[in-house]
Amino acid sequence: MEFVEKRKKKHGDRRDGHLVKKAPLINKLMVGLYVNRCDCEVSSCENLDITNLMNYIKARKEKDPNCQIKFFHCFIAALTRVINEKRLLLRFVQNKRIYERDEIKISFTAKRAFKEKAEEAIVSYIAKKDDNVDSVTKAIINEVNGIRNEEEMLKRQKDKDSMESLTKLPNWVIRMITRILRSLDKHGHLPASVMKEDPSFSTAMLANLGSIGLSSVYHHLNNYGSCSMMITIGKIHEKEVKMEDGHTEKRTFVDVTAIFDERIADGFYFLNAIKLMKQYLNHPELLEKPFGEEVKF
Repeated sequence: MEFVEKRKKKHGDRRDGHLVKKAPLINKLMVGLYVNRCDCEVSSCENLDITNLMNYIKARKEKDPNCQIKFFHCFIAALTRVINEKRLLLRFVQNKRIYERDEIKISFTAKRAFKEKAEEAIVSYIAKKDDNVDSVTKAIINEVNGIRNEEEMLKRQKDKDSMESLTKLPNWVIRMITRILRSLDKHGHLPASVMKEDPSFSTAMLANLGSIGLSSVYHHLNNYGSCSMMITIGKIHEKEVKMEDGHTEKRTFVDVTAIFDERIADGFYFLNAIKLMKQYLNHPELLEKPFGEEVKF
């Protein structure tokens, strides 16, 4: 399958998606009956075996001491491949219509410093067909280092101070501003600059809770924006597993909770996407291939 690419906008399209005119009747009915995204959530909690993946990362670092690849980078690379192959995951619902993106944008939050009171910043990765797990690693490390740069932190602080000045406005003014934003979002007229910076307009939002020692949790979707998929990742842990031949083996696992908007696809489709994700995590060497190159297990 070819990698998802930009398409020319037509009448009825939004800045962030193309109008889907041919969708199953059940999906069209659900879009009309269930207006809010938060009313249409389906979740899946998975305990993923990532033993092969962690061994792969260890081998890469032993071969090259400068290798910076981590589990999270591999997870994003695997998710990118899954979304590209399971195109319904690119869809979203807004204003009682189904749309489909022509890019894969994955966003997550990152702490500016490992302190309780440290601010969080949004990092977004937009996939390209020539990317692979190594370019994903490089891109994310550069983005995270950027938000932790002292000059960038000062700039963000100024932006924050400017935004906080809005809190001095009367409540009715703030409510009016939010109504305008929601109306612009509903009709797809928000400025491209706003959509670019807002994670609510991502293909998928991730929360790597394992990085701060927490387990995965259920996290709701948002009615605002166009994100149809929220994934939380828990801490990596080991446990004894009884294998098929009867012997016990220590394996590495991670808990992942995924929330989908069921109006874009049925449960069987989501389950197959999760199965595909497991295959990529079990065969991490395939993530070295460009996303635009088809692979076989």
